[in-house]
Amino acid sequence: MIKRLALLLSLLLFWLALPGTCSAHQVTEEQLTRLEQIFSQLESNNNQLLTDLEQSKTNLVETRRKLEEYRTDLAKLQADLLALKSESAQARIELKEANNLLTKANQSLAQYEKETKAQNNSLKLQRNLCLLAAVYFAFR
Repeated sequence: MIKRLALLLSLLLFWLALPGTCSAHQVTEEQLTRLEQIFSQLESNNNQLLTDLEQSKTNLVETRRKLEEYRTDLAKLQADLLALKSESAQARIELKEANNLLTKANQSLAQYEKETKAQNNSLKLQRNLCLLAAVYFAFR
């Protein structure tokens, strides 16, 4: 709209500047009023644009500040993530070691139970043989 008004104003001024087309007294009161309205509208539009520009600058500064905050937060979160990944890897290693120890302990327990059962069976056999021998010698 501003471009259109500026073009219209430029054409009007160009037309007024042509030789023989105008003189100072040829501009009517109505044309002068219209030009004043156009200039007033242009000034109003310009002021609004300047206000919008200042607001945009303020918004840009605030947005850049927030962007820096987000970048700082992101860097911290990335550092935290790396630390957590490292801790997780260490925990996985420790868990694997603990599982290996548990497996070995279970194997040792199974072996102990097997040996204990064999020993108990041997002792029962010896006891039963002793009882059998005692009964044999007692009734003989």
